[in-house]
Order: sequence, then structure tokens, then C-alpha cells
Amino acid sequence: MVKQFAPALWLILLSITACRPAPPPDLPPADIVQNAARQMEGTAGFHFLIERVGAPAYVDPPDNTVVFRLAEGDYTAPDRAQAVVRVIAPGLVTDVSVISIDELQWQTNVLTGQWEELPPNWGFNPTVLFDSEVGLQAVLRQDMSDMRLLGTEKLDDALLYKVTGSATGERLYEMSGWLIGPQPVTVTLWIRPETFALVQAEVVEPEPDAEEPSVWLVSFSQFGQTVTIEPPFDE
Repeated sequence: MVKQFAPALWLILLSITACRPAPPPDLPPADIVQNAARQMEGTAGFHFLIERVGAPAYVDPPDNTVVFRLAEGDYTAPDRAQAVVRVIAPGLVTDVSVISIDELQWQTNVLTGQWEELPPNWGFNPTVLFDSEVGLQAVLRQDMSDMRLLGTEKLDDALLYKVTGSATGERLYEMSGWLIGPQPVTVTLWIRPETFALVQAEVVEPEPDAEEPSVWLVSFSQFGQTVTIEPPFDE
């Protein structure tokens, strides 16, 4: 009886194996990263989530009393973004809304909740983070080195390229509003093989005065989505 079922079982196993998608080709890691930068530059918009663990990252220099924790929002090319930013202040954990259009930026007051315009180049500005000339795309194009392809890794049921390397910190320092850098950082990227969409980026930042490094985790989704973003108005 076992011998009669063996050929059928073998055929089933062959069928399952044949249906599995072929693994993506092993491309040079620099090519994968450059393709990811071009893909991000060409998209009309996307949703993002930024999280940080580690030493405090202050968003209110020179007072240094309000600490960045996470931000979630939307970017619409070429120069509009909105986000809800979770911050930690003495005795307070709250969410602050941020809207940035080109060089203009508004934020709800931590205490009153009212919208107020911020000084230029101050604090967390998501538009600058994703600007093609000075933001993340420029970091991928120009600042990465010692890149290695670590193969593929499954993330949210998708098989992605996993690339790691080093990045100089000066551009990161300026684009993040002095939250990341200026020392070199380690960057790990998860990229879709079929489209080269950047799904996730991890930035590990050494902390000279702490035992553990700080880690930034940036996730992207809904590529091609555009959200209408307009200046805020007080009620």
C-alpha cells in the first residue's frame, strides 16, 4: 500500500516546489541601493513611520527639554508632508501635529495644542527628510559605503533584499534637524526586489556617553499615494 501512494506523494512535492517563486537575483549591493534611491525619487508620495530608541533626541534646541519618540505621517512630492510626532517632556508624553510645505513649517504647541509657525530649519521637518537633493535619497546616492548584500529576509510576508553599509553623518545631521549624526552611522535597508521600493531602513547611531547605541527605524508603505496637505488654520 505504501508503494502505491509513493509516486503520488512525489508528484505532490514536485508540484509544491515548482510553484515556489524563484529567489531574486544577487545584484551588487550598490546597484540595489541606487535603484532604491531612484524609485523613491520617482514616487508621488508614501506613508512613513519613524521610531527611535536609545539616548534622548531633543527637538527643541537649545532648551533640550522635548524628546522625539516616534512620528507617523505622509509625504507628497515634491515638498509637502504632515505627521503626528510623539514627544516626551518633563512629566508629559503627548502627540504634536506637524505640517511642512517647502521651507515653511507649522506645529501644534505642546501645551496649548494651537498651531504656530516654526523658525526656519528648526526641529523635525519631514519634508527635508525626504527631499531628493538633501534628504534620504541623497544619502542613498552619495553617502553610503562598505555595502554588503546579506541575502534576502522575509518582512511582512514579503521576501526583500537586505543590504547593510555605513553612511557619513553630516548630511543626516542637517536633514534630521540635528537629531541624527554627525558621526558615521550603520545603515541596514530592506528593499523589494521587483520594484526596488525601500520598505524599511534601520540607522544605528553610536552614543559615546552610553553603553548602547541609538536606533532609528523608518518604515515605508502606500507608495504612489498622495495626500492633500495644506497650511493649518486656527479654529
